[in-house]
Amino acid sequence: MAEKETASAKKTEKTEDKSQTQKKDAGTTNASMPEQATEETGEKSILDRVAETLGCDADKKKIAGNAGLMAKVMSSFKGDELKEALDFLYDSVTDTDTMMEMIWVRFGVPVIDNRASTWKKLDSKTQQILNKNSKKLTPEKWTAKGLIEVYSAYIHLPQGNLDLITCLMRNKSTEASGCAYGTTSGTTGIYEINYRSGTEKDEEKFGFGVRHNDWVTDRRVGTKLLSMTAAHELGHVVDGAAGWKYSKKGSSMWNVSKWEETNNDATTVVDKMIASIKGDPYGKNMTDDERKLARKVGIRFLKHDQTTDWAKAKKYIESDLTAELKASGKKLNSTQQADLLKRMSGTGSSSLLHHLWYGQAANQSWYRHDEVMKGMSKPFHQGYDGDPWYTYDNSRWHDKISAYQYRNPKEEFAETYASYHAAPTIGKKKGENTPADLLAWFLGEGLGDKEAEEGTSNEKEVKENK
Repeated sequence: MAEKETASAKKTEKTEDKSQTQKKDAGTTNASMPEQATEETGEKSILDRVAETLGCDADKKKIAGNAGLMAKVMSSFKGDELKEALDFLYDSVTDTDTMMEMIWVRFGVPVIDNRASTWKKLDSKTQQILNKNSKKLTPEKWTAKGLIEVYSAYIHLPQGNLDLITCLMRNKSTEASGCAYGTTSGTTGIYEINYRSGTEKDEEKFGFGVRHNDWVTDRRVGTKLLSMTAAHELGHVVDGAAGWKYSKKGSSMWNVSKWEETNNDATTVVDKMIASIKGDPYGKNMTDDERKLARKVGIRFLKHDQTTDWAKAKKYIESDLTAELKASGKKLNSTQQADLLKRMSGTGSSSLLHHLWYGQAANQSWYRHDEVMKGMSKPFHQGYDGDPWYTYDNSRWHDKISAYQYRNPKEEFAETYASYHAAPTIGKKKGENTPADLLAWFLGEGLGDKEAEEGTSNEKEVKENK
């Protein structure tokens, strides 16, 4: 899956690279010209060229804000000149349909909404999938601001990867899981990006420029939610199109974080959890019979419907414990039974049942690392509902891209992909925001370009294009 970036993508990778290209555009060979001056000269050259071609004033906002003029830009320019013009104008566009068309013309990615007219660019397979899953996949309207953020990420992504996308949609959802999130079907190239919170009424004020605010030590902190999500979800498409070879069990990436997988079998998971707890997993002063009982209740608890509500979970455990005591013939008064329940499932660091509850996917254990790790010798949690349970090298927590990275190996790949390719959206070089060992692995797989980290000159770009 090694892909080369297009020359236009590299041009916008960082200010220094951009200024090199713009020196040539401006027709100057003065190597000592200040960086800011060369950048401004280059931008003026692009703007003047666009204005001359369109026969209008050289006013970026007026051109970008006029749908008719932008349509002329897309029909008048070709090749690298078209890419250069669109990459210069996109962040001032105000019309949503114009942005949808620009993403199609610039990157070959079909963007759809709830209008049938926008589905014309989709292939028949993609349309069939969307129609078949119409209840789950319900496209809704974009805003120009949202698509500008997507565009800002796409500039830095390998065109060969963007070619895998068969449909970009903004899925209708009432979830309040954040201001930018997405889902993807990696083997079809259909994916969605959302930037709405269930509590935010004015979508125009939410999601644009908002930044990740996770653990303060995360490398992802401060990155832009929407543009990073655009890259993250494409990472899943890249992985899926390759048969999940980058993240599947036993892949070379697993060696970096030392991933281990445990099948979602209740008995196996309970025993693995017991082995992962540092102290006594059954609490203090419990008899052997009570320990066996706690293990039995724990196994049954995992087979029961998962819940994010600890109060409901405790109620189920208490009910199951009562039934088990009755079946065993062991008689306890209410005080004794309450005491046993507290020792079996309290919130202490040596509670088997509480660890099982926190470890379930339904309880977002990948974010609650501090709770998951209480009294544990190593992390042990479930990826998604029905997924296997995972263990990874806990020492890596101190130099991570994000807590979300450790949800499961697929998410680690997508976060690595985004941290590398979307770094320029916050003014960093590609690779600068990625942990060294993951970066070495990523480049070794041919998923990035070492030159991109060091910057490329205009001469290199021209040579690669020939």
